Amino acid sequence: MNLNQLDFLLKKYKLSPNKIRGQNFLIDDEALALAVQAADISADDLVLEVGPGLGALTSLLAERAGQVFAFEVDKNFQKPLAKLQATYPNLDIFWQDILSLDDRQLAGLLEKYNREKYKIVANIPYYLTAKFVRQFISSKQQPQSMTLMLQKEVAQRIVVADNKHSLLSLAVHFYAESKIIAMVGKEKFYPQPKVDSAIVHISDIRPWPYQLQEKLVWQLVHRGFAKKRKKLINNLLTDSRFNKEKISQAMLAADLDINIRAEKLHPSDWLKLAEKLS
Repeated sequence: MNLNQLDFLLKKYKLSPNKIRGQNFLIDDEALALAVQAADISADDLVLEVGPGLGALTSLLAERAGQVFAFEVDKNFQKPLAKLQATYPNLDIFWQDILSLDDRQLAGLLEKYNREKYKIVANIPYYLTAKFVRQFISSKQQPQSMTLMLQKEVAQRIVVADNKHSLLSLAVHFYAESKIIAMVGKEKFYPQPKVDSAIVHISDIRPWPYQLQEKLVWQLVHRGFAKKRKKLINNLLTDSRFNKEKISQAMLAADLDINIRAEKLHPSDWLKLAEKLS
């Protein structure tokens, strides 16, 4: 979809981009094709899309996948998506906030489509990224892969290009592998956002594979990141179970600098620290 085609559809359906919902339409067919190619969609696949909007990405997915189920919260897109459904009988639209999709409903949908696996392909609003990725990557019904259009800086944090971790990058690295497929300039969107984007492919998604209890590790991680400017040891001291001596000994046993901050710990460091503190 190019800018002229987008302008025609917006006028036809009397629509305008919703800034509050972070609607920026991708107007570059090459970027759309790259995302679909990275997702490796075939006729055997069940694909979950988020925010289909006017259906530029949706139509490409429906042409290749066995079944597409898309979640859209903006009912202003009902007419264009109804027309798209008439063209693609393998497309279902759910008028629901994707973050309200729980494991039970998702399991029911997989049963409905007679599938055990699914893939996610989406151009999601920037504000939704962290919650969305963390929700699905740690779900009981994990996807096979996620191919996402994200803010460039967020994409780089996920793959840890600058060697600094965040809660989001840890969520990905504990459960999966990730790589940046391509950068997409801000001029490829309408309206044009203030930042560039990137296509990220998250693959080899797996259940929690470690012997340590998942909940306990995440409690430690969340406490460690509570105040980013503080040293890790000071954040951990807010846990009444630990004193400075115990934390210091555990950090030493885990080969961690006593002055380190949470962002500098790799997933393996968190696991070693959790083991020493347990």
